Amino acid sequence: MSTQATGTIEMKSWAEHTWDGKPYNEVSGHKLTQGTMVGGYQGDLEGTGENRFLMTYADDQNCYSIGHELITGTLGGRRGTFVLQHVGEFHVGTVEGSCTVVPGSGTGELVGLTGSGALDWSEGQSGRYTLDYDVPTA
Repeated sequence: MSTQATGTIEMKSWAEHTWDGKPYNEVSGHKLTQGTMVGGYQGDLEGTGENRFLMTYADDQNCYSIGHELITGTLGGRRGTFVLQHVGEFHVGTVEGSCTVVPGSGTGELVGLTGSGALDWSEGQSGRYTLDYDVPTA
């Protein structure tokens, strides 16, 4: 039986550049970017996430992204690390995405972690997440 974790994410840092190294916000229109984000998780997941992502912009207000995020912290009282694979869309100031725990990525008390979830995030606000997960009992 899965457990559902919910809570918020606060952005700690953001860096994004076009594939040729220009700051993403200095290039208008269609572009490909790569970036990093560090976020602080609060709620049923307490910890830090370090995300690396690739984005394809159709225009300045709409893009699609994929990424991997290393999370270090405590999930449901269990301490360890794990990786989330993200797929998302940014449309006119709002991010909506899904995530899946990368199989075999759990460490510490999160070995064997499986699950998937969703997030939504509006510019200038905290993001919200849900994660339905299972961790084998010892």
